Amino acid sequence: MILNLKKIVILFITVGLSFGLSAQYLATPKWLANQNKGFKSPIQNLFNYQEERGYNFGFLLGANYMDFAVKMQDDFKSNDTLFGVESGGVVGFTVGALYCKRLHELFEFRSGIIFSFGARGLIYSLQESPNKVIQMTKSIESTTLDVPLEIKWKGMRYRSLRPYVIGGFRYSLDMASNAKKNQNIEDKFDIVVKLKRDDFLFTTGAGFDFYLPRGNRIGVEIKMAFGMRDILVRENNLFTNGIDRLTSRNLQIAINIE
Repeated sequence: MILNLKKIVILFITVGLSFGLSAQYLATPKWLANQNKGFKSPIQNLFNYQEERGYNFGFLLGANYMDFAVKMQDDFKSNDTLFGVESGGVVGFTVGALYCKRLHELFEFRSGIIFSFGARGLIYSLQESPNKVIQMTKSIESTTLDVPLEIKWKGMRYRSLRPYVIGGFRYSLDMASNAKKNQNIEDKFDIVVKLKRDDFLFTTGAGFDFYLPRGNRIGVEIKMAFGMRDILVRENNLFTNGIDRLTSRNLQIAINIE
């Protein structure tokens, strides 16, 4: 499923760039000059949006899909109990406040405070007995406070529509982290998998801004985030020893209202 999500993101970015280049062509001086030759000027809301103040605030509402990228150790198959590990997640929701700063006609800096609520899990294939292999899922709930630092590259406006691509970095604090939870469990299958509290991610995405007549800008955006650090807490047990590296991987689809 994650491979398909990557394809969707690449396609979305390609379409956004293509639309931006087309819009730039349509906005050439020759096209604008036709307005003085009897042609009706297209409606373009908020033509000077953000230029007077140079910044604006807003909020974000969206859905997320939290997941992991799992890299196993080369010799994990030497463990006669663990056969493999896969990742899985469920759809959660995201809400937050945004701050946007105009850097240039085509560039904008974005930051904010974002809260994401979701869950993800690790699916283990384990040998319960000599003739029986079972699957066991270790679910991990996450409530993250995210601080993005991103640059938004905007295409030229076509009427009240403007495409863009966005990328940067994100600091993520998991407020539901169980990294310090004490474990004193007799049954090895009841062990809790722990994640580190802090994470740093690389973000990339694309979207479209719609300029409304009453002084608002609404953006529709899809974005992927890829963790840059190993977040697994290793405690020398069955559920951590076979994993060489565990990183975050998140998909977010959101509406930004500014």
